[in-house]
Amino acid sequence: MTAPVSQSENQSFLDALPRVVAALVSLSALGYFAGWREAKAYYTGLGAPWASAMLSPQSLLQLSATTMVVVLAAAFLSLQILLESKLSLRKVDWACGLALLGAAICLFASQGQIGGISSLGAFALATVGSYLCAIAAGLTLTQLYFTLKNTSGKKLVAGHLWLVYWFVLPGLFWAPDRLGQARAQLDSDLTSSPLPTLKLAQGPNAGESWRFVHLASDKALLLRQDAAGKLVFKLVEGKDIDSIGPAKTR
Repeated sequence: MTAPVSQSENQSFLDALPRVVAALVSLSALGYFAGWREAKAYYTGLGAPWASAMLSPQSLLQLSATTMVVVLAAAFLSLQILLESKLSLRKVDWACGLALLGAAICLFASQGQIGGISSLGAFALATVGSYLCAIAAGLTLTQLYFTLKNTSGKKLVAGHLWLVYWFVLPGLFWAPDRLGQARAQLDSDLTSSPLPTLKLAQGPNAGESWRFVHLASDKALLLRQDAAGKLVFKLVEGKDIDSIGPAKTR
């Protein structure tokens, strides 16, 4: 038979529940902010900064979902390793520093600071850099937890502020911005853009070929080049779309 759950165990669970809920809410807020930064940088890079306002909160969270999973995975694995005494906090510090260094190199390289690079290469480097920032963020959370635990949470020192600083600056500002810019650079190169093509079924532009950017509610944002080679955008009703071709894999 299963042993009954004691009253103290129930109380411990109830005491921990608000902290778990608060952590999830905080992570969702961070994910929303990172997604918003990436979307704003992406549509600004395309030349349509107004389009970022069309995205729903769910769409913004989806943009940063993978990054948030990497943050959680890095935090969980490093915490587990530290709790099992398989690694010292000093080595976690070094791992966090190496992750930040690797992220900085990748993000700088994706901007063409080291040498000429294609739009696909810039996107790949920006993606790797953002993931390294996410790993550093997860390790930073573990560092902050153990540091506060060792001081019983009674003393806030400069080291704590530096940990938060290095979590916020690269992970929530630089990496999402660079990833959005690199994605815009890749998508706006229509000769090799991974955006799917579509044709309009009705209206003055019926039969024309466009690139499908995103769907917001019942509106579709489309992209194409005009005769002068400039990018132009169009909002159409979903019912006006005749067919959508497959998207290329990034």
